[in-house]
Amino acid sequence: MKLLAALALASALSACAGRTPTPEPTIVYRDAPIAVAAGCVVDRPAPVVPLRDRVPPAEWAARAPGAKAQAIAAQAGRRMNHQARTDAATSGCAAAN
Repeated sequence: MKLLAALALASALSACAGRTPTPEPTIVYRDAPIAVAAGCVVDRPAPVVPLRDRVPPAEWAARAPGAKAQAIAAQAGRRMNHQARTDAATSGCAAAN
């Protein structure tokens, strides 16, 4: 009788041996940026220092034309970034214009 029960148990277990259990789904938590309305920011970014104030006239005259062009392009980039920061700072203000 024990032999018959052992054979039945062995055959039942061998029937399940080929099947693998389905894996549990993995849950991945990620940060999702959400736009949040903000009020008017009082602190405006500091103004861009003009190129004529940052570079003395003697040094400017000694620069090569390519160096002058690079300095002017960099100054234009600083001004555009300043404008973008100012727009972002005042976007919550009712009368920003």
